[in-house]
Amino acid sequence: MKKTTVMNDVQKIQKVLEKYLGRRKASSVAVEISEAIHGETQHTHNGEVFFVHKDETGKLVLSMESSVKENVLAILNSYLGKDEAQDCIEHLNCETKDIEFETIKIPSSDSPIYAELIRHEPANNAEVRFIDNLKMAISKSVKEFEIFVNYPSKDNGKIKFVPGLGYCYTELEEIAKENGLRLGTKDERVLFLGWLITCLINEGWSEKDAWVAVCTDSKELVHYMDALYTKYDLEQTGSRRVAGKCNLANSYKVLARDEKSGGFWLAGGYGNNDPPAFLGLCHYYDDRNLCGVGWFVF
Repeated sequence: MKKTTVMNDVQKIQKVLEKYLGRRKASSVAVEISEAIHGETQHTHNGEVFFVHKDETGKLVLSMESSVKENVLAILNSYLGKDEAQDCIEHLNCETKDIEFETIKIPSSDSPIYAELIRHEPANNAEVRFIDNLKMAISKSVKEFEIFVNYPSKDNGKIKFVPGLGYCYTELEEIAKENGLRLGTKDERVLFLGWLITCLINEGWSEKDAWVAVCTDSKELVHYMDALYTKYDLEQTGSRRVAGKCNLANSYKVLARDEKSGGFWLAGGYGNNDPPAFLGLCHYYDDRNLCGVGWFVF
């Protein structure tokens, strides 16, 4: 997991660096700086803000102050003079100061984790359907993509991917376009769920239980009405983190328009209904009759 701007921050950093390093050199240095930025995460506990990063040996280090600026300046100093490096970092701060959204990278369809999943012996029709969808996604050579840990909300008209705000329901394609995002496809959704099953198994779930949780009965995984401790109420965004992902249920996820099928794919479930692997085709989307959020990727 990492934190990222909604827009492609590497491109933003590169644009600033081109003034100092030229286009060719700026491209590689921008990646280096982006990795330095994403190598640190910000957390809050009991009202105290702290930062976590890895040291040279790979061990996690906690500090009360961010080391990002220091690390980025060190990178710039290796390519630029002291004055130029200082001037450059001031411009970079303008571009990167809004990094706040946690994301998860989903492997491309040629990853071995999916080949392993399709060897699973299905226990019911739901798992058969999921394996068929996974095989189809693998055959289409889907590229690596990223998803947000939280689902989208609106705050003063702007899209947010932070806990605790209300869901946004309308103009999903416009919101995606305005923020440099897009609605994920059906194939990408299936790959995400394959990644989720693999993560659950790696975290100690049995293969059987992981498949059941994603494809059939999700009350041990998500905030359904019949799940333990739900108290039959709703849950804020940013809650119930599983395998790094929050809010796997609570609302339908609206996927990209499927031109071949002529509608929108709805994924997941709402309340006490369908599991995350549910996929339904909807020919009309309106926030007055569907509780859904955009499933944004980039």
